[in-house]
Amino acid sequence: MSQFYNPVRLFLGAESLNEFVQYVNTRYRDVHRVLLLTRGGGVEEDENLREVLAVLQGKEVVLRELGLANPDIGDIYALKRELDSFDFELVIAIGGGSVLDAAKALVALQDARAESAEDIRERIVRRLYCRKEKITPWIGFATTSGTGSEVTCWATVWDKALGVKYSISDERLYARAAVMLPKLTAMMPLKLSATTALDAICHATEAYWSIRSNAIVRHYALQAIERIRVFLPQLKHDPANLLLRSELSLASLYAGLAFSNTRTTACHSISYPLTMLYGIEHGVAASMTLGSVLKLNWNAMVEPENLLRAFGVGKPEEVQRVMMQLFELYDIPVRLGDYGITADQVGKIVARAYTKGRMDNNPVPISEETLEKLLIALI
Repeated sequence: MSQFYNPVRLFLGAESLNEFVQYVNTRYRDVHRVLLLTRGGGVEEDENLREVLAVLQGKEVVLRELGLANPDIGDIYALKRELDSFDFELVIAIGGGSVLDAAKALVALQDARAESAEDIRERIVRRLYCRKEKITPWIGFATTSGTGSEVTCWATVWDKALGVKYSISDERLYARAAVMLPKLTAMMPLKLSATTALDAICHATEAYWSIRSNAIVRHYALQAIERIRVFLPQLKHDPANLLLRSELSLASLYAGLAFSNTRTTACHSISYPLTMLYGIEHGVAASMTLGSVLKLNWNAMVEPENLLRAFGVGKPEEVQRVMMQLFELYDIPVRLGDYGITADQVGKIVARAYTKGRMDNNPVPISEETLEKLLIALI
């Protein structure tokens, strides 16, 4: 792969907010109906956001607080039914990955008839949203430093009823703009800051070794990994430090830009059943196997020594130690057994771990036998 593409207009920091207001006033002056999605907790009342959202005065605004994690088919169906009577022309989403993914799902499915959750499932599985002539624009404000959803064109939707995970994907689902306000991430629980950063370091590492990687992707990936490795431990002892928050927000952005061009690989594919079946938080589930998969991929990577330098180590086997130290620092269980997973349950995980477009994006094929051994070693 020798090209890089990302169309999202980025506004970085509070100093960019005046420019953002001008952008909205110019680009969306004639928009009358705005859907405002937030993660709740009155985040829209933050001083900076309150001033920015004043740009919506005079427009019809519907506000919905989304207290959800890992949006499910049922969540999207309920939201869509609730909002069907509101023909929104712009969506502004303020939150972490779940809120931003919900925004993408809603604009992808806008105008679609849905009498049941099964209708939503069918439209996602058959990718019927790709036939839409027009996708309503959306703008994202990231309140976590990890998911990268503000700069990717896909959304994850879970299907707990069937035990699977779907991806809504269309290049038209890129945000028209994304605003990075590190201050918002300081309002998050510290553990959430850690788990989303673990997700970001996983995004960056998987982008580095993906079969779709290139020099630009690898540059962004290395920048992200080094920042998280250096600044995430410091955040533990100084969570209100906006300089640390800024560096981690930048790391998340770099990781998002990197994997926006590659998608994820084996680690994320393995993580899906860990989250679906055992409730392990996404960033934790994805990063638990990072060091182990890195060793499998070592000989297939371009300039792997650069990856080691970003992790601050000299040998491939030391990367897993770095990851475990981050887990332990934030009191996150480091073994699968800590989540009630036993050796006789590994087969069920392996059977669900081969997500198309993720596992086959890994530079080295991973057999079921190899994966089973890898997971048992983590118990």
